[in-house]
Amino acid sequence: MHTDTYFRSEYRFCGYCLCAVLTLLVAWECTTKRLVTTVRYVGIDSVSRLEVIDWGGSGVPVIFLAGLGHTAHVFDEFAPGLADTYHVLGITRRGFGASSQPDTGYNIPTLADDIRIVLDSLRLGPVVLIGHSLGGDEMTLVARNYPQTVRALVYIEAAYNRVVAQKFMAEYTAPQSELPPPTPADTKSAEAYRAYYAKVNGVVMPLSEIKALYYWTPDGRRGSSITPSWIHSTISETIRDPDYSNISIPALAIYATQYPVTELFIDYATHDSAAQLAMRRYHEASLRADKLSRDYFRARMLNGRVVEISGAGHSAYITHAQETLAAIRAFLAELL
Repeated sequence: MHTDTYFRSEYRFCGYCLCAVLTLLVAWECTTKRLVTTVRYVGIDSVSRLEVIDWGGSGVPVIFLAGLGHTAHVFDEFAPGLADTYHVLGITRRGFGASSQPDTGYNIPTLADDIRIVLDSLRLGPVVLIGHSLGGDEMTLVARNYPQTVRALVYIEAAYNRVVAQKFMAEYTAPQSELPPPTPADTKSAEAYRAYYAKVNGVVMPLSEIKALYYWTPDGRRGSSITPSWIHSTISETIRDPDYSNISIPALAIYATQYPVTELFIDYATHDSAAQLAMRRYHEASLRADKLSRDYFRARMLNGRVVEISGAGHSAYITHAQETLAAIRAFLAELL
């Protein structure tokens, strides 16, 4: 079952570091184009700082916010696709990746305030916020509490009524997927673990994201997760259904619809007929639960619009990158 499933109902390159101060210049060289990315750290209080990735470009700032469990590097292969028109950046939330890991502050209101502090510190002016999964919960609060900082909102599989969905799905039992744990061969390198992650999740993550999520030994083997599980669960406990009232900012919600049963149960084919029937029933209920959120967004977001990508999964910006990018481009072209 997808690690991000809860949050629905959650340029290929190589790189080398050039310098390390408060700002790091990282050169990404591809076979078809060259892109220079800047990584900096912005203080949010006297002891904590957040990683901010700048993929370049000029014009209106576009800020990417990752889903729970990920860093801004998850957009390393997608976000540069907007850099020809906009100034594209990403923020890694506290507790994850290279951002600080303080003892407190793991709740949606504080995470939204962290975003506002970064925007103010960098003096970016009104920005476009693009959030995936939990990033949508954060940017909804930013738009409600600090509307002067936001030009537009783009939700990528992120405009969900998660509490309503949980209650709706409570009567359905999700059969447990029996996915193999990683073997020593799977953890011998970042490349090997990336392949394992793709096998059990159905999504090929950017290699830079795989590297950002774990500690790595000197010989390149994967160590433990940088982020302890209590941070994930503490943030999850603060999730509430979105309140779109009083948000007049233009907003686009991109939804994955009619996704296959393997989006929820990647090992569906390996189960017996009884388990497969339970999986199909759970999958059908999940599709109905998703529609509740789409209907809610259409009814409550004053200047909202919806784009549905049929057959896509939760990580649509990876699995259906071109369709997702085209929807964002068309939306922003009308506004900016």
